Amino acid sequence: MQKFGPYARTATLAVALAASLAGCAFMGAPPAPKPAPRLAAPPAPPPRLKVMAFYDQTAGQAAPPNPLALLKSHPGLVTELAPFWYKVEPTGSVVGRPQDNLPALAQQQHLPLVPLFNNAQGNDTFLKDPAARSRAVNAIAGLVRTHRYAGVNIDFQGLSPADRQDLTTFMDALARALPKGSLLSMSVVPLKTTNGSQSAYDYRALDHIVGAMVLMAYDLHGDGTPPGPVSPIRWVSRAIYRARQAGVEASKLYLGIANYGYDWPEGSSKATTVPLKVMHAYRYGHYRYVPRYQEATTTYVSHGVKHVIWFVPDRGAVARIRLAERYHLAGVAFWRVGYEDERWWNAVAAAVMHRPVAAVRPHHSPQHKGTGR
Repeated sequence: MQKFGPYARTATLAVALAASLAGCAFMGAPPAPKPAPRLAAPPAPPPRLKVMAFYDQTAGQAAPPNPLALLKSHPGLVTELAPFWYKVEPTGSVVGRPQDNLPALAQQQHLPLVPLFNNAQGNDTFLKDPAARSRAVNAIAGLVRTHRYAGVNIDFQGLSPADRQDLTTFMDALARALPKGSLLSMSVVPLKTTNGSQSAYDYRALDHIVGAMVLMAYDLHGDGTPPGPVSPIRWVSRAIYRARQAGVEASKLYLGIANYGYDWPEGSSKATTVPLKVMHAYRYGHYRYVPRYQEATTTYVSHGVKHVIWFVPDRGAVARIRLAERYHLAGVAFWRVGYEDERWWNAVAAAVMHRPVAAVRPHHSPQHKGTGR
């Protein structure tokens, strides 16, 4: 093997280094590192739902000093307040109900009033008689002008398919009679079929008349039925789907949400209404949430008789709010103010406003003090 001296080895290294440098010059500088990929922006939350809140002072009970007290903690959440103040008699005359101090309280909280009008005793006489129909239309429009209501909610129930055209005619006449800019809203019962041909409500025709339609998606089970969930979530979803298929625009549809439940003696179809705030107070023991229905249930024994309760808790209300968002509905409507508690309003406000519950919870709330909720 041939040996080389130290000078020869140095020269060899120099030649190799020069060749390496020449290669680098020929190849150019190493490429700059690629910029890090931009992270996709989180999806924007859906548009904020409108909120209609119904109020009905329970007959025979004294009105609370301030039935809107819990709403004070969530200014701007409720977009329309709909108190049940009027009934339409068979003659077409409109009879008022006690209003107590609610008008002044609503004004203080800047809540637009859209009073609820129902058909007394479920009558349809004034719909069939043109003179009575005209009398009712003029009376309702006159009340809106006199009291400067933001609009009205028409809640006519107990009607038959034979009333379908007369009801549509009434609503069309009312829309024309109301002051310009008034909100004409209507509460409707869910359809039993997709086309709704056997319903008293012509959804497609009414959609062209009203500004808002409240889908009363509750009371599948209640007084007069065996015990069961008040508004099981799949049934609610089906009711929305049928309303859309029948011609109601999503931009006009409000999903009705119950904040109450029913108490049945076992084996009976006679039920009494239980406000949500009573259930949240665990007056009947702890309840069990059923994800399949997005409702809660419990049983208890009183005087040797077993009772069954089903109701929609705050968690169930949030599930229905999310359902309304998935269908891109205009809003939600709660029946009713007075049945709820602060915990419920906090959960609902957080869901509607897309904020954590802690961000909307009032700091002064005695209900949540020390509870860890």
